[in-house]
Amino acid sequence: MCTIGAVTQNSRTFLLKNFDYPPAPTGWAFFDTFDGGYPHFALVDHDQQGLNSGLNARGLALQISRSKCLTNATPEREELRTVLNAEVLTRSADVAEGLARVEAYAAEHPEMLGGNVMLGDRERIAVVEYFAGQVLSEIVEDGFLARANHSVLGVVDNETQDSVRRYEWMVDFLQELYTWLPTLDGEDVLARCRTVLRQEPILNGNTRCSFIIDVEGGQVDYLLGQGRWQSYWLAGVSTASR
Repeated sequence: MCTIGAVTQNSRTFLLKNFDYPPAPTGWAFFDTFDGGYPHFALVDHDQQGLNSGLNARGLALQISRSKCLTNATPEREELRTVLNAEVLTRSADVAEGLARVEAYAAEHPEMLGGNVMLGDRERIAVVEYFAGQVLSEIVEDGFLARANHSVLGVVDNETQDSVRRYEWMVDFLQELYTWLPTLDGEDVLARCRTVLRQEPILNGNTRCSFIIDVEGGQVDYLLGQGRWQSYWLAGVSTASR
């Protein structure tokens, strides 16, 4: 039941998400590649291959939400989408490269679990919706994007009351955040994002992790379970002051 959002304005880009999942060991880890790929800091859990979400050293952020349908018969643990996430963060330098990888892979693998992939760099944000080989994308250079667990662009008809409610709640939050963004510093933005992620309806009994990615600052703020907020800065993403 993940809920995701992103906002970008004047080269300032923030992504935020609640990772909702069955009980499984979950955490954040730094990955070096040793083969010319881009190092990245990513959310992982024991039930998924690859990565769920994260930020790489080139300043590309990625996060996902599931998009279910009763006709999607792919077994739960054939997590091609999280393997794809790892490839995108390792091999893509920006939204354009990541978008091309996701679109091509989703079209070629109709068996992949349906979902939404949200990408962000300093210049733009984008979302790819895919289901059963159908792929549609939306790119924003100034504005915001939100998704819950249904298709907004129409790749599949799978709205539920709960998903629509969380989606609309995130849209309302991002619209206000976008309006105030020129007057807010990084800490103000993080504080507002932390608040919305830790309140219903976006917060729920299945929330395992909440996080915010500040692309320009190379910073990931995250909270696991009922723990405390922690911050990680990925070296090389930005020369912005810490």
